[in-house]
Formats: sequence, structure tokens, C-alpha cells
Amino acid sequence: MSGKIVLLKDADFLVRDYQTIEKKMSVVVNGNLIAGVGESSALKKEHKIDEVMDMSGKVLMPGLINCHTHTAETMYRGRGHDFEFPDWMNYLVYPVNQVMEEEEEDLFYYLAQLSALEAIASGTTAFIDNSVNFTKRHVISVAQAMEDMGFRGAVSKDAVDSSPMDRGFTGPIDEEVKAEEVFLKTWQAEKSELVQAWVGPNGTAMKPNGGATNELLVKLKDLANKYDTHLHIHLAGTHWEIENVRQKTGLVGSIAMAHSLGILDDRTSIAHCIWLDDSEIDILAETGTQPVHCPSCNQICAIGVMPLVKMIEKGVESALGTDGAPQNDSLDMIRDMRQTVLLHRITHMDADIVSHKYAFKMATENGAKVLGIDNLGKIQPGYLADMTAVQVKGNPFLSPLYEPLETIIYAGSGGRDVAMTMVNGKVLYENREFKTVDPGKVLSVIDEASERINKKILKNFDL
Repeated sequence: MSGKIVLLKDADFLVRDYQTIEKKMSVVVNGNLIAGVGESSALKKEHKIDEVMDMSGKVLMPGLINCHTHTAETMYRGRGHDFEFPDWMNYLVYPVNQVMEEEEEDLFYYLAQLSALEAIASGTTAFIDNSVNFTKRHVISVAQAMEDMGFRGAVSKDAVDSSPMDRGFTGPIDEEVKAEEVFLKTWQAEKSELVQAWVGPNGTAMKPNGGATNELLVKLKDLANKYDTHLHIHLAGTHWEIENVRQKTGLVGSIAMAHSLGILDDRTSIAHCIWLDDSEIDILAETGTQPVHCPSCNQICAIGVMPLVKMIEKGVESALGTDGAPQNDSLDMIRDMRQTVLLHRITHMDADIVSHKYAFKMATENGAKVLGIDNLGKIQPGYLADMTAVQVKGNPFLSPLYEPLETIIYAGSGGRDVAMTMVNGKVLYENREFKTVDPGKVLSVIDEASERINKKILKNFDL
């Protein structure tokens, strides 16, 4: 794709990838691709520049990739943090979801845009939305919201045929598969450059809140293969789930069960992956299955800690996710890179067990791998022009600046420090202004809906 040629000129620091940082460098973007990296004087000779963007005083780096979130759950940010996980589902998630179903379809469109606004303003250029529970009925709206903003990512549609907590979103296997196929067909017909349609079962029927039976899981993986797409799922997220698997199947855990069903490969990504036997880490390595770490959720929900260090030792590369708002309250990936480092250091009582550089790799290159995009996650010629710039000059929170990546991850805040975000060669956010959407409209819709929803919820629940 060729188009306007833009020079991002003279960044104080250029973070090409997690290992390579250079001073006073520039980047040329041609259409949606990075066409050159080097000193501005040389790039001006090599390319006919149409526009110059001044990057002085900034750190330019690859856009961050959030590999697990739930955009609809942004509606209940800041609620229900003091429940055990099963009670949290029963007393917060399902009641709020039920009330949300009484709202107009555009609520889910604007919730996706609200989530994308937060992501863009904090340096994230792509996310994977796991549209679970009732939200599975609104996946086209979610995908369209992302597309309309020029935001990259994937929408994975839930399918559930067994739930002890069913509130009206569970269906027979054939109906669930049919609805999934309608979504894949419909969205793939749009031929979006940016937003992928994925299969996204919430989890197995062994979860405390239920999910997809083994028969449905196999059918869903077959469907993903038929449509040449990915499967995204929660697995091994709680000890309750593992106890159920062991009691009912005799297998050591959810990963072993999924492997026995033949649904694990390099186009399957798994959120959480906390409660794993060592043999199951070997399964992830052998199959190329891609785990997604959600460190803030691990801590807020008190559900355990992913064995990230053991995974690294066995050659299993994890990506990074924020999870939804009530499991984190933020979609700021800079915050979750820091949480990754801190969580594993205190867990292992070892101050160099996971580095800030590795956390950055999780949030960039490893995320690109989960999305299945080979030319994403680095700043180098031929790669997609998904980048973010962090303001460092004149920023008291990031001064003095010796090593930019270390400072940004330990001291930074995406929503405070990000100056520019570009996706597919298009600037979506600059100098605190959104270029492709009216944030006032989005916030107005959400604020009005939240008042209605809160009144209904408070009638029945003390949250």
C-alpha cells in the first residue's frame, strides 16, 4: 500500500524493539508501512516527503498490543472488587450484563469505542476483545466500532452450551455453532484490514460459571480452521476449574484436557494459564499454543499467578493482556508491563527474574504473534506503521531520562505520558486530541447508560 509519505523526525530515542534503542532517529511511513529508519537527513534524500511530524522531545516505540480484554465490561469499571471470583460472576457480571441487554444496540458499539479511546490514549494500537456472555450477541457492533476508529485487533465471539449460572446466554450446541459461523461469515465479508473475526469460547464447562462442553469446543476449533482464523479462550484460570477437570476427567488440568481434544496449536491463544502442571507447560511448548498473561487480574481477583518464569525456561512465549475493566480498572498496558515485572519478582523473591525488556517484548512482538501478523511489533522497514510516542522532554514524571524503556515502564503512565498514537500509518491520537472519533459523543452515551444501569442494579444488589 502506497500513499502519503510521512517523516517522523528526530525522536530523542527510537525503541526499535525490546533489545534495540537508538538516539536521534527518524522513521519514514509510506501508506500503512514503515519505509525507512535512520537519520532524518539521509531519509529526506531517499524519500519524497509529503509531511513532517516533529518527534523531538519524545520516545518513539512500537504500539502496544493488548491480547485479552472485554470491552463491554468497561461499563462496570470500579465495581465489585471484594468478591471471591464465583460470587463476582454471580453478583456483578451477570446482573449487570442482564440489565445492559435492555439497552439499545449502540451501547455495545460505544463501549468498544470507549475502550479503544483509553487504549489509544495510553499507547495501545491493537487489542483482542473477548465478547463473552451476553456480549456475544453484539460482536458485529464491537468489530464495527473498532473499524470505524481505525483501530487494530480481533473480536472473539463466545459460545456457551453449559452453565450452572445461566442467565439466558446459553444455547444448544448446534445453535451456538451456527451463530458463531454467521459472525465469521458476516465480518470476513467486510474484508477488514484491521479487525479480525475469531472464535472465542469463554472457557470450558469445567469453569465455576460454565462454558463450552468438550463437544462444542471441538466443533468450534473445526469452525476456526474452516474459516482460517483463531480460537481465543480462558483456560486454567482458577483452582476451582482444575479441581473439576481432575474429578470429572482424571486429567491433570485444563490444558491437558484441551490437548486431548486437539484444540491446541499456534492459532489458539489462552488467557490466564495460571494453574498448570509442569507437563502442561510442555504441551504449550510442543503445540505452539500462545498464553496471555493478565497480571493485574491475577492480583485483583486473587486467582493465582501464571508460572511465567517456568514458561520462559521451557521456551513458551507469553503475550500480555489487561483483561476487562472490573479485573483491572485500566487498559493502560504500560501499567501492566510494570505489574508483570513486579508480580514475578515478589513471587520469586528475585529482583532480576523478569526484566522490563521482556515485559515490553510480551506487549509488542509476542502480541503480534498472537494476532498472527508477522510484520508487526517492531519499528523496521516493511513492518506495519503501528507506533506510539511518549512525551519525555518537559515531563517531570519521566525526568531525568537515562534509559527510556526502563523509565517508561517503571515510572510511566500511558494516559498521562503518551503524545501520539498511529495505527496502520494513520494518526489516531495526537496532543490529547482524538482524530477519528468524537470522544464527547462516546462519553455522553456511556454516562447516560451508566446512570440507568446503576439505578436498576442498586435495587437488587449492594455493590
